[in-house]
Amino acid sequence: MKITKTMKTMKTKLFLIVLICFVLSINSKAQTSTSPTQDVCVGSTEPYLLNPSNSTSSYQWTLNGGGVISSGQGSGSILIDWNTNAGGPYTLTVVETDINGCVGLPKTVDVTLHDLDNATFILTDFCEGSSNSASSIISPGGTFYFNPIPTNGETLDPITAEITGGIAGNTYFVEYITNGLCPQQNIESVLVNSLDDASFSLNNYCADSPNSASAIVTVGGVFSFNPVPTGGEIINATTGEITGGIPGNTYTVEYTTIGTCSSSQTQNVLIYSLPSTGPIFHN
Repeated sequence: MKITKTMKTMKTKLFLIVLICFVLSINSKAQTSTSPTQDVCVGSTEPYLLNPSNSTSSYQWTLNGGGVISSGQGSGSILIDWNTNAGGPYTLTVVETDINGCVGLPKTVDVTLHDLDNATFILTDFCEGSSNSASSIISPGGTFYFNPIPTNGETLDPITAEITGGIAGNTYFVEYITNGLCPQQNIESVLVNSLDDASFSLNNYCADSPNSASAIVTVGGVFSFNPVPTGGEIINATTGEITGGIPGNTYTVEYTTIGTCSSSQTQNVLIYSLPSTGPIFHN
């Protein structure tokens, strides 16, 4: 009788162990991720966890490449440092062993590792009143912003980075944020340069008198007629001196600088007629 009772007791324990393992197996299946594929970015640290997890169980996590399990091994949640090159998919597997030594079915998730977007772009200094746009955008499709936002009514095109209403002498900081799986941001500065000062003076003068421009603020530019006269008059491109001007005529002279931010200005000049003195009589 004792042997029979002992055998019944052993059978009962064995049944309970099998039942527990069966329940564990069902629970393990229920925990299978509904999203078996995931995307992560190079350089990121990502958490992975079981929900629910059993505090009395131990969990063995394995990863077949792409990253390193940095913490949490043995528990129901871990951290993975994804510090290798883009690639994959890499398979993350976890197996649960409960307090009774029963081992559940493995659960897996496939992870693909992506490079970070390259937010590099070029924004060149420009002259007031002209247009500018970003160039050499490595990862197109992102959005441009002012950072910080200026307070004088300037606007920025979020697609091209063109600045409208930029004030001469001001430096603006433009941020670009990509919109890929692994977005990045980059800030570039751009200066609005002032236009050259094309001011000069050209006085009315008497026919046959020497004449040249004076008070030239930005030297090195070019003088020209605007419009060009049709009487054979010529103008010295360096000094603005007019030769062959017709007395009584007014000429419009334009001066154009040749700097990075060239500008132009015009002055009108009148050629006085010489007085017509009569002959001298002797009484």
